[in-house]
Amino acid sequence: MAPWMDDRLRPEATARERAAAALLWMPGAAVIATALTFGERLPAVLPTVWRDDTVVATAPTPAVLAVTGGIALAVGIIGLIALLPEAARIRRAVFLLGGVAGGIAAGIWIVTVALVLTSGFDLPHAGGWPLLGVLAGLFGLVPFSVSPRRRRDEHYEPVQLTLADGETGAWVRTVPVPGFAWATAIFGAIAAAVLIYVVLSGEFGAAVGLIALGVATFASAAFARLRISVDRRGLRVVSALIGAPLARIRLDSIRSAEPATIRPAEWGGWGYRFLPGRSAIVIARGPGIVVHRRDGRRFAVNAPHPETPAALLSALVERQEA
Repeated sequence: MAPWMDDRLRPEATARERAAAALLWMPGAAVIATALTFGERLPAVLPTVWRDDTVVATAPTPAVLAVTGGIALAVGIIGLIALLPEAARIRRAVFLLGGVAGGIAAGIWIVTVALVLTSGFDLPHAGGWPLLGVLAGLFGLVPFSVSPRRRRDEHYEPVQLTLADGETGAWVRTVPVPGFAWATAIFGAIAAAVLIYVVLSGEFGAAVGLIALGVATFASAAFARLRISVDRRGLRVVSALIGAPLARIRLDSIRSAEPATIRPAEWGGWGYRFLPGRSAIVIARGPGIVVHRRDGRRFAVNAPHPETPAALLSALVERQEA
């Protein structure tokens, strides 16, 4: 994640991480190799959708190659970007998701080409073979396994804040979240690829997928940059990119606050999570604030150096109760 989430961990890529990034070029290399080897034998159009063992949609061969090859090669580029120190915290997740995307793209291309070449005609009956292309997404487990799991020590020094009579305080931080920023870019790129496919193939039914991709892009953008504030009103979390309020915990509803390590597994995953008796905005495994409400519920959010905002919240609560 952002550098503040990993201040005790060396962010430089290890040899195993560089090897995992190199593996992400394999899907793109496979697409290019098959295109160069069999390109002259392929028909002008390729099947893209089967139903009941019958081809129901086709697309120009160059368009299919551009979409699948473009995604596979983009995955390799993303793998190189993941080696940057700023991406240390999310590097392993990028290798997994990138490998899945690249594997599916390459698998669909290779299976389609193989079906066309082996059937002897342009519109082959596929049976269950297209599923093999989707299962090629399991390739993501390879770079994920090669990349080592990163750990860091977790320790928070106690901070005591005392507010004098008539004194108040405020704490505001804007937190970049590279993982969601990359997800926004990836969803946007896929949406662009789908749009190109729809325009070239004329299969406007696929445009329905653009709606889902648009929602995914918007949701990712909402968490790509967060503004977290603590003041006399309580704790607020706002999307810095789109300006939408994500969470607001009123000061009079807070019993106490503490710094803690936010672990996605304990809060139900990443993003805005809701569980019985608790909710959280989780953007990484790392430092954050846990707010204990008077009604027994808890709220957590990742934040840099959470000792200070947690101490300020506690001081403001004590002031209100005095």
